[in-house]
Amino acid sequence: PCQCGCPADAALTPDCCSRQRGTGRLTVTVWGGQGWRGDHLSLTDAYVRVVVGSQRARTATAWNQERPRWGARLDMGRVALPPGARLRLEVWDEDNGWDDDLLGVCEVGLEATTTTGGDDDGRDRPGLCFPGGGRLEFGYRLTCGRALGGPLCHDYVPQPPEGDGGLYRFSRWPPG
Repeated sequence: PCQCGCPADAALTPDCCSRQRGTGRLTVTVWGGQGWRGDHLSLTDAYVRVVVGSQRARTATAWNQERPRWGARLDMGRVALPPGARLRLEVWDEDNGWDDDLLGVCEVGLEATTTTGGDDDGRDRPGLCFPGGGRLEFGYRLTCGRALGGPLCHDYVPQPPEGDGGLYRFSRWPPG
């Protein structure tokens, strides 16, 4: 549990505990793929839809491509991370927008890309999956909120006080 004293604000309690426990900021990068066949008479007009809980985002359509390259970074914002949280990637063939064809789906478990203490190494966690017999290359970055850590941002991580920090319950940092 949190045990340092700090001024409460919208993100932290007076004990420096995050009010956002079990949430993180997620960005997904969809690099590219191959191996899908949409319509029989033309090349695939592929796009990828990313789903986490009730949040969705999608890439632009790569028109008439056998090996679509998106290089799209999708900011999913703050997402809830219940136990077993998963990232769903759907590959679609765009037709008219209302009758698009689902080519394949893959799901991967999410895990924070931050280290204990909240340090982010600046790199995406690489991913590879095979929806609908194709090959999809992607990556994601899941960053826990302030004072949070662990694979799904449920663990409290002691933080050094900011500035003079006001009153402390401990005489030295980190507390022993």
